[in-house]
Amino acid sequence: MPEPISDGRPSVVCVSGRRVVDVMAAMDVRTVLLGDPTPIDLACAVDVPMDLDLDDWPGTEAAVRWLHDARPLDAVLSVYDPYLPLASYLAARLDVAGLALPAALNCDNKLRMRLTLEGGGIAGPAYAVVGDPDEAEAAARRLGYPVLVKKITAAGGRGTLLCRTPGEVAGAVTALHGEANPNLLVEEFVDGPEYAVQTVTSAGVTEVISILAQHSATGARPVETGYDFPSGLGDQGEEALGRFVGEALRVLGFDSGIAHTQVRFGRSGPIVINVSARPPGGLLCAVTEAVSGVDMVRAAVEVVLGRPVTRRAPVAGYARYRCVTFDVAGAVGYDARALAEAGEGTVSPVVSMDVEPGEEVLPVDHLDGGVYGRIVIYADSEAELAPAYQRVADALRLRVDQTSA
Repeated sequence: MPEPISDGRPSVVCVSGRRVVDVMAAMDVRTVLLGDPTPIDLACAVDVPMDLDLDDWPGTEAAVRWLHDARPLDAVLSVYDPYLPLASYLAARLDVAGLALPAALNCDNKLRMRLTLEGGGIAGPAYAVVGDPDEAEAAARRLGYPVLVKKITAAGGRGTLLCRTPGEVAGAVTALHGEANPNLLVEEFVDGPEYAVQTVTSAGVTEVISILAQHSATGARPVETGYDFPSGLGDQGEEALGRFVGEALRVLGFDSGIAHTQVRFGRSGPIVINVSARPPGGLLCAVTEAVSGVDMVRAAVEVVLGRPVTRRAPVAGYARYRCVTFDVAGAVGYDARALAEAGEGTVSPVVSMDVEPGEEVLPVDHLDGGVYGRIVIYADSEAELAPAYQRVADALRLRVDQTSA
């Protein structure tokens, strides 16, 4: 057993990346980083790096418990979907703070999420579990087209396909079928306004941090294509939506933690589409901080340590976030100077591209297509958003050379 270490800092095990490591360092938190493997730059930035087989839960628990016996740990944290169940399992086994294991498991498995919400009286889309194309086509006929075909376990946006015909359903089943879990979900497509709700839950009480109107592609891959703040729901509408999401999180087992919840409004009211027990992805975390004053990553650490959430004054009253997608395939072109001219602060325009000029891109509705960049505009009034966005788009000069496709 290692010698006890005299260190008054709170000690947190994290299964995350650079952003969380940097936040914990700024908060003077003793950081134990689990990696598979741990990148060398992060290993040098934390107190205790550990290379482990993170698929071996008992082995990981034994290694972490060895540390815990020498210097008691205070919490276990992750903000990565694949490792949320492991982090909650470790917290439960060590009897330290962390996201409740039922909440992590409910968010990791879409069928379990549907069943739990349904049992708690929370509205969700109609669905069926299927194992082959014939079952999927029968379910789609029963539910009515269009439908969503989804992987049941953590797969992110690439595990969901929107289908409008029996042929597309059969193709989706073939594309998404997995050896580990051959079953899939066929879900009713709720065609209504969509919202992204960011929350912090502490001691069983959920607070809404931000609500943004969400836009999604309507092709085969319904990826998120943009967000707007304010949401357009008004104060009463946002209060009602916040209560709905808070009750959904309670049913899923959240007692402490942060969440990014997607909700659509159907004919009968709000319907939970998905709940992720982590900060929102892309630049949405930065947008939330700009419009609310709350850094969701820092909030995740503060909540797990039982601290009050740090709040700063919002720096923007309006935001327009658009993802860069394409309607055609080919070689992308753009003026790279626009990236340098755009700022990286919370009030100047933010432009990021995931591809270099000349690289190949695919249409957003292609099975392998998706998002290739992001543009975020902040403003003090709604009237300023459109012209500011157009100025950035004009400077970026996005284009696709189809002759290379």
